[in-house]
Amino acid sequence: MENEIFKALIDLVSIINRPDRDKKMIANAGINMEAATFRVFVGIGHLQPTSVGDLADMMGKNYSSVSRQIDKLETAGLVRTYPSSSDSRIRVSELTAHGEEVRTMISLTRERTMREGLADWTPEEKSDLLDHLRRLFKSLQRFE
Repeated sequence: MENEIFKALIDLVSIINRPDRDKKMIANAGINMEAATFRVFVGIGHLQPTSVGDLADMMGKNYSSVSRQIDKLETAGLVRTYPSSSDSRIRVSELTAHGEEVRTMISLTRERTMREGLADWTPEEKSDLLDHLRRLFKSLQRFE
C-alpha cells in the first residue's frame, strides 16, 4: 500500500511540475514571465522571506540557477533582496508590493483551475483531501 501511495504522489508531483502547465498558468493569469522564473517566484511567495539556499533546496535546483532567476525577478520589480540579519552572507528574498499583486493574479487563476478540476467533488471530499494532505505532510516532515 505504501508503495502505491508513493506512486500516486509521484504522479501528482509530475503533473504539478510540468513546464507546459506553468506556461498555461502564466498565460491564464495574464502575466509576462518565463516558466523557470515563474517557479522561483511562486517559491518565494510560498516561503517568504526566504534564502536562496532554502529556496534551491525546496525546488531541487542548484543555488546559482535559483540566484539568477531571483536577479531577473528583482530587475522586474517583483522581488526585493537583502542580507539576512543573522548572517550577512545569506541573501534573503521577498515579494515587493507589485510582486504581491502578481501573486494575487496567479492565486486567483490557480483557485479557478482547482475549482474546475474538483467540480465533481463534494465539499466533504475536498475537506477530507485537505485534511489528509496536511496529515501526510506532517507525517513525512518527521523524516527530514
